[in-house]
Amino acid sequence: MKPLAYLLRPESIKDIIGQKHLLNKDGLISRMIENKFCTSLIFYGPSGTGKTTFAIALAKDLGIKYDMFNASYDKKEKLNKIIDRAINEENFILIIDEIHRMNKDKQDILLEYIEKGNVKLFATTTENPYFVINPAIRSRANIIELKRIDSSDMFSYIKKLIKDNVIDLKIEDIALEHLCEISSGDVRSLINSLELFLKLYPSQEIKAEDVIKIVPNAKNPSGAYGDDFHDLKSALQKSIRGSDVDAALYYFARLYEIGDYETLMRRMVIMAYEDIGMANPSIPPRVLQATNAFRQIGFPEGIIPLGLAIVDMALSEKSNSAYLATTDAVKDVQEGLIYDVPDHLKDAHYKSATKLGRGIGYKYAHNYKNDWVEQQYLPNEIKDKKYYKNKPHSAYEKRVYDLYLKMKQK
Repeated sequence: MKPLAYLLRPESIKDIIGQKHLLNKDGLISRMIENKFCTSLIFYGPSGTGKTTFAIALAKDLGIKYDMFNASYDKKEKLNKIIDRAINEENFILIIDEIHRMNKDKQDILLEYIEKGNVKLFATTTENPYFVINPAIRSRANIIELKRIDSSDMFSYIKKLIKDNVIDLKIEDIALEHLCEISSGDVRSLINSLELFLKLYPSQEIKAEDVIKIVPNAKNPSGAYGDDFHDLKSALQKSIRGSDVDAALYYFARLYEIGDYETLMRRMVIMAYEDIGMANPSIPPRVLQATNAFRQIGFPEGIIPLGLAIVDMALSEKSNSAYLATTDAVKDVQEGLIYDVPDHLKDAHYKSATKLGRGIGYKYAHNYKNDWVEQQYLPNEIKDKKYYKNKPHSAYEKRVYDLYLKMKQK
């Protein structure tokens, strides 16, 4: 017997759940159907938002023949057969599921047929099309971004299925609301859960406690790859940088539940050095110590030192002055500002170095008051260059910079 998610797949765009931003009356999709005009499209969005369903429903509404190729498991021979068939059709849609799993060489095969108009491409991807799809193909298609489905839209959809006797399901509203909520915007996950209840509770009313027993945890819609993962890392760093401890803990929890702990901890260490830096230089080693504690402690208590490090970073003063100074210096070197080291700073430990003018006139700082002496260190061409610019709002950074200025006083 076919899965419920397959049996409930919409046959028309009008049956699509959510995606109101794409289905407005004057939008691209509505205009395509109204004018029976087809153009290549890239359906981009998280797993379970109905990208493939959307593509198939649109092809049916357009009344155009189509075939499907899944880049995850279908062989090249199938793709060639579909293209051979398309050549003999006046209008044909090739739906490529998970195009991000198709290497760039195979993508290039499609280009010729798209160019000639033999094929209209409907491609689906969970990953950013600007990273995974050839620019030549991308430039010939419109990108359609699907969003996660709102839980209220899912609730209304299931209630309608029950009312129309499409599914024979007895479920309390509060139980259905909870199930929609924990499906995290993934319609396929919701329908799979409902199918489970249909099989396990035939003719019984499903209550909230039943949902909690059978589906105790919310579906985590994010994986350790793709845009979602990168967006969460970005949100975590920006929340810590902005000193929002609650947002930082939320995004930390999201990333922690994904399970790629090494990537999470690597980003935590980067944040400590990049965003806190000179404002609180004791933080980076503390964060590094927390990551080592996690590796030693393991589950479940290992989350405690990591959570402490997140709170510590979010509440700390911030400064990226050292980061900016470092990147500016590296940028200058990369752009060709390569000049000779001043002769008085060159290595002079070997015999006859003075014959080459090495080390002559060098002043040993420790021999002077405050262990500092006026002396040129940068090459002549950039001798007045200033990379480091302190941020006086940070108590620690202001204190050490004031000490630096005091040290320079004669």
